[in-house]
Amino acid sequence: MSTSYLCLGSAIALAAAAPALATTAVAAGQSPAAKAPAANAQAPKAMTRAQFIANVQARFNAVDTNHDGFLDSSEVAAAQQKELQQARAVAQQRMEGEFAKLDTNRDGQLSKAEFLAAAPQMQAHETAQQIIGSIDSSKDGKVSLQEYQARPLANFNKLDSNHDGTVTQQEIAAAAKTGKK
Repeated sequence: MSTSYLCLGSAIALAAAAPALATTAVAAGQSPAAKAPAANAQAPKAMTRAQFIANVQARFNAVDTNHDGFLDSSEVAAAQQKELQQARAVAQQRMEGEFAKLDTNRDGQLSKAEFLAAAPQMQAHETAQQIIGSIDSSKDGKVSLQEYQARPLANFNKLDSNHDGTVTQQEIAAAAKTGKK
């Protein structure tokens, strides 16, 4: 058996299994792009080996349009085109829904004002008092230069592993490597 035949067989098996596994992947949150709205989401279902094989065979039979027991390039290309058309239709529907949300005056056009109104609102995560409180070690309600420098200098000193007063690229890389562990 040639390597290309094995690759084709694997690709067909994966493509055949895709519909059976799609519900599980979407429900498990593994494919955000294909995720259906929560109301339409289905819980993952248990599947026996026999059910899985039946799904693979059904997919094969659907692609084998001349029913000769083999998939040729025209059948695979036709199945691929059909799946692409379905994916495009879903994407088009999703984009039209998003456009409709933005087009608040329903004129079929998106004005700059409508577009900008959809931008997420930016706001601070902390108040000025919370920021001062986290830096103000003397708790006098004000931040001195010494208090302002304390945390950044502590980080610098931590990076400067040989304590020579210079942080090198190697020290930064070593700190990043240790931070990932």
